[in-house]
Amino acid sequence: MSSREELIEKFAKEGNLPKRNAAVYLGILLEVIQLILARTGELKLPGFGTIKAKDVPERQGVNPLTGKEVTFAPGVRLSFKPGRPLKEAVLQGSFMAKARKARGAKAEKPNVGKATKKTKRK
Repeated sequence: MSSREELIEKFAKEGNLPKRNAAVYLGILLEVIQLILARTGELKLPGFGTIKAKDVPERQGVNPLTGKEVTFAPGVRLSFKPGRPLKEAVLQGSFMAKARKARGAKAEKPNVGKATKKTKRK
């Protein structure tokens, strides 16, 4: 799993930006995504995927431990459907390696499924 810091580092490296600027741009991007989802309920990014926000009404349920009825508050459920290029890139390896290759730069091999360090069992 990647963290926000890893994303900022990759963004800075690939965009030839200082990390501070990359962090600001990432923050702006995430805020814009939130605003669009709040306003329209859907964000389509061709080649990447679609994010949808769906209102979930209040509903009744049962607490399995006590058997008592419980009311669940209304909320929002988010869903993401990846686009075909994203699916293919994930299945075939690194998306950034392909981007570098398309630009003519040397592509790095993705380190997917390879152990980085062997440990001895006792």
